Amino acid sequence: MDLNDGLFSQNGRCGYVLKPGFMRDHDKRFDPDLPQKRDDYHPIVLTIQVISGQQLPKVNIKEDSIVDPLVRVEIHGVLMDQAKQETRYIENNGFNPLWNDTLRFNIHTPELALVRFVVEDYDKTSKNDFVGQFTLPLSCMQQGYRHIHLLSRDGTRISPSSLFVHVRITDLE
Repeated sequence: MDLNDGLFSQNGRCGYVLKPGFMRDHDKRFDPDLPQKRDDYHPIVLTIQVISGQQLPKVNIKEDSIVDPLVRVEIHGVLMDQAKQETRYIENNGFNPLWNDTLRFNIHTPELALVRFVVEDYDKTSKNDFVGQFTLPLSCMQQGYRHIHLLSRDGTRISPSSLFVHVRITDLE
């Protein structure tokens, strides 16, 4: 559901997003398996430096529990663009974790790509616990230093939890 919410966040959540021009042109056929065959093919490199987090919530009910946060960045789009990368986890620091990890993604169809940030509480012995997430279309991402305000599983804001990142978009050479 968060991918759906992220997709429709670009137009004020009105429930309608216009397809990119290459998908609306009746004279041309878009093949998601071969996006490089398009006339207007412009692949990009998305570089996200995950710098820090602020005031991440505890996920366990135990009072002495401290979050060991890690950030996973996922790219959703055509099959060629699907990717996931993670930062390392920071032990016992949910208040102000500092990663400074850089993640790079080659994206061949940026018009259809969604970028999802997921924060999890690392656990050595079992599955990581969900802390927060945020999804937005790549076309809506602005370059530079940004705060990403985290949402819960049901899409409500987890105030004041956020990630501090630096976004850079360049042409793929």
